Amino acid sequence: MDIRNELEQRKLYCGRMLSGSKIAPKGQQCVWNGNIVTKTHGKVWFGDLNLTKEGSTLKEVAALVGEPLYVLREHDCRFGTENDPIDVVISRAVWNTSEI
Repeated sequence: MDIRNELEQRKLYCGRMLSGSKIAPKGQQCVWNGNIVTKTHGKVWFGDLNLTKEGSTLKEVAALVGEPLYVLREHDCRFGTENDPIDVVISRAVWNTSEI
């Protein structure tokens, strides 16, 4: 399964920018320059995410994939850190699709 394609079909385009100011709307949880990883596929996506609005979409894709998607901040899965053992990478997640 092409996870990136599944995300892009749902308007979660790789590399996208939600706001130049990087200020989240009041009451919303955003991850700027975030990364999405899975245990079996590693890093599959990067860009800005609004977890408040798009969390349900990520959960939908996770159900199709059959495993959780983990969201990490930029520095936790870039500049070489994405090559760390996957359990270490996942431990840095700020959110995952198993959360309520």
